[in-house]
Amino acid sequence: MKTIAAWALLLICLSSCTQNTENRTGLIVQGTIDGLKVGNVLLQKVQDSALVTLDSVALDGESDFSLQAQLEEPQMLYLHLDIKDGAMYDDRIAFFAEDTVMTINSTLESFEEDAVIEGSKNQEVLSVFTENTDKLDKTYTELMKRSMELSKQENPSTSDIELLNNDYEKYLRKRILYAISYASLHADKEVSPYILLKEGFDANPILLDSVYNMMPKKIQTSLYGKDLAELIAELKSL
Repeated sequence: MKTIAAWALLLICLSSCTQNTENRTGLIVQGTIDGLKVGNVLLQKVQDSALVTLDSVALDGESDFSLQAQLEEPQMLYLHLDIKDGAMYDDRIAFFAEDTVMTINSTLESFEEDAVIEGSKNQEVLSVFTENTDKLDKTYTELMKRSMELSKQENPSTSDIELLNNDYEKYLRKRILYAISYASLHADKEVSPYILLKEGFDANPILLDSVYNMMPKKIQTSLYGKDLAELIAELKSL
């Protein structure tokens, strides 16, 4: 009787394990591209400095799409719209993917700009960061205009050049400090080391290291956490 009970328990365990494996959907990216009738939508990631396609779907007469992939951990992916109709559409939406169901809705006319991304906590954090740095980009644009105007002058004044350089240093310092502050507030998210890798290459390694040490072990050993550790070590050796 005990033997039968033991076998029954084993079968239940095996059945449970099988169901858990089968029910694991991985990443699902679904959505609508308003205005799209014919074209290819690809889910891609960067691997060894090259874009690799994880899944793709050919649309013919409809705007809805659904793509799948298995992710070992949250990371940056790209939704690529490939149109072969002679029009100048060939765009990518960058987003921070997680092992869940995500929705990306956009339009054919403004594929990148109109994208609305939902379903990822990391992406929510990244979206707020991007919105705020977009405001800083306006300052950068103004600095570039001033630089171009000075370059057109035969003999630009030293004071104007120094002022431009000082303003650029202020802008760069403000941007880096914001990235460090923002990443420290979200140190428990996989996107935090990604933000520092993207923005902190000119930062003081001591500041980067302080944020890195605030991160949980699973973030430190994540895909971007390991890259951040390498960047910090490289900056400290300079």
